[in-house]
Parts: sequence; structure tokens; C-alpha cells
Amino acid sequence: MSIKDDAKNAIKISRKTFFNPSGWIGYGLLKTQIQTTWDFVSNIFTPAEPARIETFEQAMQRLGLTEDSLQKTRTRYLITSAVFLVLALVTVVEGIRLLSQHGTFAGFVLAIPTAALFFVNAFRYHFWAFQIKKRKLGCTFQEWAESIFSSNDRGNTPQ
Repeated sequence: MSIKDDAKNAIKISRKTFFNPSGWIGYGLLKTQIQTTWDFVSNIFTPAEPARIETFEQAMQRLGLTEDSLQKTRTRYLITSAVFLVLALVTVVEGIRLLSQHGTFAGFVLAIPTAALFFVNAFRYHFWAFQIKKRKLGCTFQEWAESIFSSNDRGNTPQ
């Protein structure tokens, strides 16, 4: 290339110089961010493959757990779940109070995701306690929900 060609390309004017909507909104970056977000969300809802396939009793033997230690762990999980549930409810109430008494929408907006994190952790620990109660690894959300919302399963101990 000659110096003349370089100068010509440096001052090149096209329709994109004045009219480039995809450049204005950052289409390439927006597309990449949407794809990254989609991949992240799809990974959350795709269960991971277990490292090993074993029964509850086999896992107990492998980890050296006793019935007493299991019951203590289950109790700790239930207490932790209750603490997270209380924190979530307090956070929701505080967010509503901030919105109604002080008119701070920002406080309410911050309270909701914070409460959601507390609710997720409450679910996590309760689900783990549920698996110990059922003595089954890999329980589903549906099994957990049925045990919570059905009246005939309350208080039953595993066979």
C-alpha cells in the first residue's frame, strides 16, 4: 500500500459514519452479554452429574457417619433454615416499612433480592434436612414440596 491509499482509508466516509444504530446501542456487546446471561441461567437450572452414584447407607459408611451424628446434623440444618426464614421475613417487612413510612423505593428494591437470598438459603438447608429425614440422596424439588404441603406425610419417619 502506498501513502496515498493509507490517507484515503483514514478519511473514508460511509453511511455508518453518520447513521449506525447498531453501533449506538452497542449491539455486539449487548448480544455477548445476553448470551453470557443465558448460559449462566441455563447452568443454574441444569443439575450437575453426580461424582459417584451411591445409596444413602453407602455414603454414611464412606463418610463414617452415625445415626446420632445424622440427627444432630439434621437438627442443625433445620435451625439454620429457620434462622434464614426469619431473616427473610424480617427483611421483607423492613422493605415494606421503608417503602410505606419513608417512601424510599430504593430500600424496598434492595430488600427484595436480599430476602430472596435468605429464602434460597432457608430452602437449601431445609432440603438437606429433608434428604436426611428420607434417607435418600438426590431427592427432587417435587418430593420436597409434596412433603411440605401434604398433610399425610407430616411426622412420618422413614422405614
